[in-house]
Amino acid sequence: MKQRWRNATLITPRGEAARDLLVENGRFAAIVERDSSTSEDWQSVDIAGKIVFPGIIDLLQHGLDINLYNDTVDGAVAHSSQLLLARGATAFLPSISCLPRGTLERTLERLSAQTEQATGARALGVHSEGPCFASPGAHNVQNIVPPSVELAHAMLAAANGRLRAVTLAPELPNAEAFIGTLKKAGVSIHLGHSRAKAEHVSRYVSWGIDAVTHMYNVMPNEPPGTMGLHIVSLTDALLAERGLALGLICDGIHVDPTVMRILAQLPEDRTFLETDANKHAGSAGAQEFEFYPGYWVTSAPGKAVVDRQGGLCGSSLTPDEAMRNYVNLVGVDLTRAAHATSLVPARVLGLESEMGSIEAGKLADFAVLDPATMAVEQTIVGGELLYRRAA
Repeated sequence: MKQRWRNATLITPRGEAARDLLVENGRFAAIVERDSSTSEDWQSVDIAGKIVFPGIIDLLQHGLDINLYNDTVDGAVAHSSQLLLARGATAFLPSISCLPRGTLERTLERLSAQTEQATGARALGVHSEGPCFASPGAHNVQNIVPPSVELAHAMLAAANGRLRAVTLAPELPNAEAFIGTLKKAGVSIHLGHSRAKAEHVSRYVSWGIDAVTHMYNVMPNEPPGTMGLHIVSLTDALLAERGLALGLICDGIHVDPTVMRILAQLPEDRTFLETDANKHAGSAGAQEFEFYPGYWVTSAPGKAVVDRQGGLCGSSLTPDEAMRNYVNLVGVDLTRAAHATSLVPARVLGLESEMGSIEAGKLADFAVLDPATMAVEQTIVGGELLYRRAA
């Protein structure tokens, strides 16, 4: 089908454009002037000045609504892929936490198979957050294991080609070989839950690290020096790595808005939003659940996910909420927001030629937003309208 989306405000990588958008065979065909002509076989879709925003890509999502991906309940990924359409998300990585050997492989196998069942937002593969950590955070410390080539091969085999990202602490012994094995298979490597020393970060990045998982969270600061001088910390060193993409949980809780504004001043290819959403994200009201045996946490809208001692265990964010927070709490414009929600995540996975922005030749994945509230009104995946908000 040929479609001409008329009277739109397009959010492109170079800025807002008051132009029409041509979509053909599931891809963006062109951006044209509003007064230009097309043949009669183009279907006209007039959206009367609404915003056309690139589909949001969430690279770290442990759960949504009733789904917790560790549980691999049948149909969970397919269910989330439908729910995400109302949130303007057109692609995501269902993610798992640190799991014991055996359970890890079985979970990767089942969850990876479920990604093939997604009929809404694209399930691009699986993100394994762990199990090779230096700091557990909210993960089960008993499930942390050292990296090894054998572990890398076991994870790759279990995921059957669908392991797309792994978060690890690169300072652990044998991490370089572990990373190298995963990189050869096309896996994106993310630094996280790390106690790496600042002076070693450049070397670790040279091994093939693409991104940082939830910047500033579960990352130690160094105490001041004896003369009161600032000692360079892990987060300082990560900021200094020019080619490294920094993931941000943009709820105003995991990272203070003042610090988020610092990240927003970096070059536009540096910061990306990831929800780190847990079970019951997007649900109404507070709900308690067992994240792993014996560890109970509560998810509440706008209050993140916390355990019974008040410790953080992921967010209650949805992708559209994160986008609006980036605009409203940080003060970025929609062009900058689109880089963080869509283009940078696509680049982290090596998919920027296929998705992540409104540019000719890319997959026609986008959302139509209300210009006043930035609420999602429609979501289109591969040129097909899959969600329309009820009047």
